[in-house]
Amino acid sequence: MAEWGIYGGSGFIGQHLALSILSRSPADKVRLLDIRSPSEAQWKVPLEPYLAKQRLSFSRVDVRDFRQLSDHAQSFDVIANLAAVHREPGHRPEEYFETNVAGAENICRLAESLSCSEIIFTSSISVYGIHDRPVDEQSQVQPGTAYGQSKLAAENIHKAWARNSPGRLSIIRPGVVFGPGENGNVTRLLSESLKHQRSIQIRPDQPKAGIYIEELLAVIHWLRQQPLHEGECHLVNGVSNEELTFNSHGKVLQELRAFEKRPLTVSEPMLRLATSLLKPLGWLLPAGSKLHPERLAKLTRANDVRATELISRQYPFSWPLAKALTDWLEKGL
Repeated sequence: MAEWGIYGGSGFIGQHLALSILSRSPADKVRLLDIRSPSEAQWKVPLEPYLAKQRLSFSRVDVRDFRQLSDHAQSFDVIANLAAVHREPGHRPEEYFETNVAGAENICRLAESLSCSEIIFTSSISVYGIHDRPVDEQSQVQPGTAYGQSKLAAENIHKAWARNSPGRLSIIRPGVVFGPGENGNVTRLLSESLKHQRSIQIRPDQPKAGIYIEELLAVIHWLRQQPLHEGECHLVNGVSNEELTFNSHGKVLQELRAFEKRPLTVSEPMLRLATSLLKPLGWLLPAGSKLHPERLAKLTRANDVRATELISRQYPFSWPLAKALTDWLEKGL
């Protein structure tokens, strides 16, 4: 039996991770710790029955406040640090550091005080910055945004904990994580395609490293079973072994649903023009707007991150895109 503490547990990945833990082991217990309850963040997966069985609990905490963490802690065997300020655009630069860096410091301090034996930390592929060629775990990290810089700093804080304790550390750098309850860019892309019965593509196509939520969970559980020398850590890119692009989802969806209409293709010059026209108005648009100029600019940026470490270690990838989208559509967008 293991006691899990999932910080940032009310979010998309946190709820899915909790469900995977509780369904895999009938003895494990999970506490979600977050500034919002799962119901406030919206239930992503059916966790309510585990609340009734007292295998799942929730505590409202702010990772920036060590006293709150300490007051709501218990003897966790495993801590998953998923807590983060991550939306870009959407926050002032200092906000990323206040939560992502201070939160990492507090969680590692808490793990030390609890003699916790394992931490799982979700970083981000944003630590690689903007790049014009494929990158992997051996590539130089050069984050160009406050979010990426804060995530890299948080990685180093967790690594320091691993060097100074007998505990296990797994750092996963996820790409775009998609799946039921995501409610992000991939959900919007698929919803628009299904609504109009045609795929949406950009020209030229761009690499967009990503991973289905079920694959990411499988990676997390697999890493926990892999040997690790004391003081070291696992560090892997949480991306598919398929070289996904922006158009990959639309092409697979077109095949799965047999759309009769030809794909709607948007050229890069059109996107760049729209970005430049909207830029002066960016401050008027909400950060989550799909027309925000910074969000449009991201569509034209290559994000070619490879799963070299997982492939070299023979991780058994089991969720190719066609299978992932089929599963997602069956569960509902």
